[in-house]
Amino acid sequence: MKVLLGVTGGIAAYKAGDLIRMLVRAGHHVRCCLTDAGSRFITPLTLATLSGEPCFGANPEYHEWRPNPRVEHVDLARWADILAVVPATADIIGKTANGLADDLLSTLLLAAECKVLWAPAMNRAMWGHPAVQKNIAVLLGYEHHVVYPASGVLACGEEGTGKLASVEEVFEAIGALGSAPLKQFTGKRVMVTAGPTHEDLDPVRTLTNRSTGRMGIEMSRAFRDAGAAVHLILGGELPAPWGIDTIRVRSAEEMLNACLALWPDMDGVCAAAAVADQRPERFEPQKVKKQDAPETVVLLRTPDILAALSNARTHQWMLGFAAESENLVQNATEKLSKKGLNAILLNDISQGKGFGDHDNCLIPITRNGPGGALGPVPKNQLAREAVAWFANHLEINPLKD
Repeated sequence: MKVLLGVTGGIAAYKAGDLIRMLVRAGHHVRCCLTDAGSRFITPLTLATLSGEPCFGANPEYHEWRPNPRVEHVDLARWADILAVVPATADIIGKTANGLADDLLSTLLLAAECKVLWAPAMNRAMWGHPAVQKNIAVLLGYEHHVVYPASGVLACGEEGTGKLASVEEVFEAIGALGSAPLKQFTGKRVMVTAGPTHEDLDPVRTLTNRSTGRMGIEMSRAFRDAGAAVHLILGGELPAPWGIDTIRVRSAEEMLNACLALWPDMDGVCAAAAVADQRPERFEPQKVKKQDAPETVVLLRTPDILAALSNARTHQWMLGFAAESENLVQNATEKLSKKGLNAILLNDISQGKGFGDHDNCLIPITRNGPGGALGPVPKNQLAREAVAWFANHLEINPLKD
């Protein structure tokens, strides 16, 4: 992928170096356009060295009067698959939103017909100013994309929202925008459930499980990169991925309510959440002291989210997960049939496998029986393989109206 990186005049400009390293290591071709203000924070030589390409814009070593000159704002704009402005100041945001162009980068932004990504970074008051927010809204209306700033201690010493998002998040956004969609999911609305649920006994103690939610989050990324509009219902503490509408939930009841609210407008669901099967009969509003704690806890069944979605489905497909420790294929096949799923991904969790950051393996199962195993590979790669497998399954077995 060809990435044109615009670097403007903010203290976060130094982070452009880390972003270039990540992009180049991932096999992307990077060129940089540096503004005059940006050159006061990072040098053209640094950007050129890291990218392996000349630095355009504010670079006295690479100016207009060189051999074989080109119309740079057209040539570079046509070259790029993605134009990312990192960091993006209020100045460059305002110029582009209002059609102004007085340097190479601002001219490029008007000439670009590729995807455009903004990663703003500025003082909290500047970011919150109505004019800046209006300009961001205008850019979104142009179908540009934004990696929103984070909250924290800013360079000025103040604390608030305006800090450049993590380089990892910007890198993810660039990769997502450059991904190749699959026709089975392009433009489709996909709901993904992920993470554990927590069923509280009191304000301190809870019933939960060992799931981190990482596999479900990776599935949401894979569906996003396949072209779907993903809605993630997320339990647990892991951060939500870029570009995915996310609803945070805690209990099984909250997850069910969130799912049912979205379900009529969805085209399908990937149910990867590890929903607690029981909840305490009673929630104690105050922390129970050790000497007052009951010796037994009465548990009640939590709602069956997949069953509820299956009963309410009209046209949607359903992809489930089965975490099994024994009788793996038999138990997963029974769940496939009982819940009315189109397919299920079997996850072997015996002996602690499948949790955390380990490589993992999934066995896809349909009504025709189990298929070949996917993995073992890292979960991000496994999710992409699983989505590609399911796309092929839907191609061969299209849903009936």
